[in-house]
Parts: sequence; structure tokens; C-alpha cells
Amino acid sequence: MCACAAGLVLLAACKSSSAPQLIGGVKDGHGCLKAAGYTWSELRRDCIRIFEEGVRADDPSARPELASYAVFSADSGKVEVFRPSPYSNEILDRRGNVWKGKTCELSRDGQKWVLREVPDLKE
Repeated sequence: MCACAAGLVLLAACKSSSAPQLIGGVKDGHGCLKAAGYTWSELRRDCIRIFEEGVRADDPSARPELASYAVFSADSGKVEVFRPSPYSNEILDRRGNVWKGKTCELSRDGQKWVLREVPDLKE
């Protein structure tokens, strides 16, 4: 019985008094765990993993080693594009077989999706 009491004392001494640490780290402003690969989707109004929920899109404007992704709405009427810095995420509207936004458009080219810059109309 002495051994059991000593074990309980040892376990009590090991118990931490600090708050438990979250696995994956700190959440962003929307509650998404960035370290676990989650990012906020304005279109889906939820934290998603773009590499699971979206499709990869060729983006000639971005550096080749960086990926851009497109996440479609349930009815495919809209698509949110996630591009590497310095670009911002953007929601595009479907117009026939092309999704268009203020700065870019998305279309299908054979087996791949392709993002293209929209020319600045102010010039």
C-alpha cells in the first residue's frame, strides 16, 4: 500500500497548473488554425484547407514554385481564388464557362484550371 501512496504523490507532483496548450497553435481572427493548414474562406464562410477543398489553378502571374487554388460554391456560380502574396483572395462570378472578378479570371484549359490577369480598364 505504501507503493501506491508514493505513486499518487508522484503523479500529483507531475500535474501541471498551467492551461493546456492547443495542438496546432494560435487561431487567426476567424478561429482558423493556420498551422494545421486551415484558412478562412469568405465564400464558404468557414475555415477550410484549400488543398483539400479546392482545385489547383495554373497562375502565370505567380512564381512557379507557389500554388494558387480555386474553391467553388455549391452551385458553381462563384469561385474564390486563393493566390500567393502579393495577391489578395478574390471571389469571381460565373459568366458562361469563365469566372470573372476585378483582377483575374478563371477558366478551364483542357484538364487544368488557369488564372489570368484582367487588364486594367483605366489605362
